[in-house]
Amino acid sequence: MGNLPSRFVRRTPQDAHTRLDEALAFEDTWRPPEWFARIAIVLVEPTDPVNIGSVIRAMGNTGFLELRLVKPVEFTEWQIIGVAHYAQHILSTVQKFESLTEAVADRQLVIGLTGRHHRAQRNQLPLGEALVQMVEAAQSEQRVAIVFGREDWGLSNDMLDACHAITTIPTNPAYPSLNLAQAALLVLYQLFLRAGGSQQTYRKVRKSAPAAPSAQLDDLFADLERALDAIGFLKQRSRMHVMRSLRVALFRARLDVREASLLRAVALEVRHFLHRRGVLSEVGEIGAERRARASGPENGS
Repeated sequence: MGNLPSRFVRRTPQDAHTRLDEALAFEDTWRPPEWFARIAIVLVEPTDPVNIGSVIRAMGNTGFLELRLVKPVEFTEWQIIGVAHYAQHILSTVQKFESLTEAVADRQLVIGLTGRHHRAQRNQLPLGEALVQMVEAAQSEQRVAIVFGREDWGLSNDMLDACHAITTIPTNPAYPSLNLAQAALLVLYQLFLRAGGSQQTYRKVRKSAPAAPSAQLDDLFADLERALDAIGFLKQRSRMHVMRSLRVALFRARLDVREASLLRAVALEVRHFLHRRGVLSEVGEIGAERRARASGPENGS
């Protein structure tokens, strides 16, 4: 077949903020609030391109755009896009710095994420309170930085000195270590929820059908009863109780026209199958009997 280009080259990059995709679960109504643009995610000395790409993907998932890297490992564009599909709009604006001090020089609130115990006194905040401070600062037009350390040992004391406050993501004490991208997603998702991200509306179903009318349900119950007869299900059971229980259950399901038709087809196919195998001499009647309605009111005349 020859050497085909990468599927990420063949596809046209799409901006996640304007792309319309009817396959998505939610309607395309949510947009990142303007204060998201005042929050920068800072990765200090990341050592794995996959983690950088995964953080960019988490940013795309939650609506954040600004990523700053302090002395990152060398990486190529396709190493990142291979993980963070269609995230060129974030990758193209990534800024690189030689020190954390430079990376946060223009920030008015700097929150560092750390899971380590520190003997030195720090402004340590519970995660919930740290998130509140981030939101309030960004909404009041202050510039915010959320700082994550390198994968192996996090943020050093010198790096923490550049943070105005620190916070820790609570985890199982028996296994507290979080992957860099997981930590970023947990924090950014909490901000996403605070911006109404969980209040999105599901798309309407593409194919809808009206509720099944009583006549169609009567046909279903009749065909279902005949199918149960054909397989001998009703020989040792009370016909009345079985059919009443099935009727109650299917009424509770509120079948639509397509669902009722599907169940009827199943019941009918049982008898057709048995007829083809010679178990039944004929398929027999189909549907419920219809009683003729009087053309006018009965008056005894």
